[in-house]
Amino acid sequence: MELEYYLNKQDYIDFNIYHVNHSDIIKKSLLIQRYFIPIIFMIVPFLIAGVTDLPLLYWICVFIVISVVWIVFYPKYFVWAFSKRVSKMVDEGKNKDLLGKHRVTVNEEGVLEQSENGENKISWSGVEKIVSSNQHIFIYIGSISACIIPKRAFKTNTDMELFHEYISKYINNKRD
Repeated sequence: MELEYYLNKQDYIDFNIYHVNHSDIIKKSLLIQRYFIPIIFMIVPFLIAGVTDLPLLYWICVFIVISVVWIVFYPKYFVWAFSKRVSKMVDEGKNKDLLGKHRVTVNEEGVLEQSENGENKISWSGVEKIVSSNQHIFIYIGSISACIIPKRAFKTNTDMELFHEYISKYINNKRD
């Protein structure tokens, strides 16, 4: 099976966001950041109340509101800030291997990904997993790297399902 498509910066950002949202290590870190900061916020009123004329209860209410806002909006802020960082990193270089026209060929030997500057040949033993998001199929070839295939590359949903089944067959055979 062979696919040709154009990989843009948003596709790469989407992969990184998908990976961040599904990485156990990053989820734990996000959980700590989301709830540890509000705990620190709850210590601050006791420090501020001693140096201002406003009562402690006022400061506790203010920092409870700040804490609730942090807990509710921090995950969205994290994804937004992470997207901006990835975008800036992509903009730093030429990235001809990463972005642009791609051709992916899948056969019984593995996956061959070709771009304007070269090719990457991965045998089935080097493929960790295949996952599907709303807009992409990711063929993971490492814990943090994948062949990114936008779903817009497929003419029909049936073509996409056949492609997914074809790859899954080889990944499942690898595990047996």
